[in-house]
Amino acid sequence: MVESYIQALITSAGVIMGVWGFVKVLRDIKKSNDEEVKRRDRVDKAVKIVEENAEKWDKGLSDIYGERETIVKRFDERLDEVDRKIDEVHTDEEAKIQELRADVLILTKCMAAVLDGLKQLNCNGRVSEAKQDLDEFLMNRAYDQ
Repeated sequence: MVESYIQALITSAGVIMGVWGFVKVLRDIKKSNDEEVKRRDRVDKAVKIVEENAEKWDKGLSDIYGERETIVKRFDERLDEVDRKIDEVHTDEEAKIQELRADVLILTKCMAAVLDGLKQLNCNGRVSEAKQDLDEFLMNRAYDQ
């Protein structure tokens, strides 16, 4: 009789242990299910926030891109204006350089004529040296071009 009582106790303990293990598994499943539900709730809240604010964000981005385009357009206009001014200055400088070249040419011809006239009047010394220097200079310039 004691043996059957012990056997019944062992069987009952085995059943209790099996039930306890099953309950523990069910608790773990419920716990992981609760965590999954919480995670899904967080995701759903984030999606809802995005959906509610998407139009505002799109409008904000459109405003930013529009402002960027305005800035780029202004920059391009300003750059074109600066380029025009540089071209004007360059053109003015080229015209001044051409005027100066013409002036230098006339002065050089006059100097050559004066030195040549002085040489014909038998003014030697410094006149001969200056005439020779001018001739060398003109020859070198003509050769360099």
